[in-house]
Amino acid sequence: MLYSILFLIAGSAMLYYGAEWIVKGGATIATRLGIPTLVIGLTVVAFGTSLPELIVSVIAALEGSSAIAIGNVVGSNVANVGLVLGLSALIFPITVNYDHLKRDFFIYLAVCALFIFFAFDERLSQFEGMVLFISLVFYILLCIKSPTGEETKTEEVLEGSMWKLIGLIIGGIVLLSFGADLFVDGAIFLARNLGVSEVVIGMSVVAFGTSLPELATSAMAAFRRESAISVGNIVGSNIFNILSVLGIASLIHPLESPKEILGKEVIFMIAYGIAMFVISKMPQPITRLTSGILLAGYIFFIYLLF
Repeated sequence: MLYSILFLIAGSAMLYYGAEWIVKGGATIATRLGIPTLVIGLTVVAFGTSLPELIVSVIAALEGSSAIAIGNVVGSNVANVGLVLGLSALIFPITVNYDHLKRDFFIYLAVCALFIFFAFDERLSQFEGMVLFISLVFYILLCIKSPTGEETKTEEVLEGSMWKLIGLIIGGIVLLSFGADLFVDGAIFLARNLGVSEVVIGMSVVAFGTSLPELATSAMAAFRRESAISVGNIVGSNIFNILSVLGIASLIHPLESPKEILGKEVIFMIAYGIAMFVISKMPQPITRLTSGILLAGYIFFIYLLF
């Protein structure tokens, strides 16, 4: 029990500093290169904060635990909107710009539809994994070639060479990965000590743990008034989770997709995707009532799992 708590504390500290390094480095690079901050959030930051999902899902695939791999991704996507956006917007004012994100909203919903189509036969094959991964490459190229959003007006928050900034982002990604791994291990040990089943752990605790980097990064970005990175990170991470995490995991080993995972979890995932679209059309920044509803929905989702 003591080791579990120590793992949780150490993991949380690493998540905090990793998130801070990524946000600072990403915002500064965006400013220097004249790249919209949103693009940094949708690509570099999103990929960095999706690494824990990738690591967990690949390990689960290699160990034959397909339910954990797929449940982790779907559960994380639900947590990213319900928990990450809901909690971040509850604490700090966050603006979701529809004009800048509408393309990525539609891409995310299309990616969800593609995942459901592939998983409908209760299996993600290596060919389908390849299609998902190739789609990710096209998405990244689209973000770079046709960026959405205004040129960032954020002042540089760090000094130093470009290589130093890139090193800072890489260091942040490494800290996030190890921090998330520690936190997940601590949470799993704690859950086992409390007698919670392995299946529920995979769908709730593991998904929650691997979403902590998104939570830390989005909250830090919101605190620093970088709404574009905060929201871009959430949308981008959800796209990366399906295209890269499931794509790479199923390329390594075909994934079995139980029908129960494609039930309520996927419904919540799509519902939250539509919710972000609706929120972007509402007056900004996101109100505390709206963020409270997002959080309440996530708590209800966890309740249904148990």
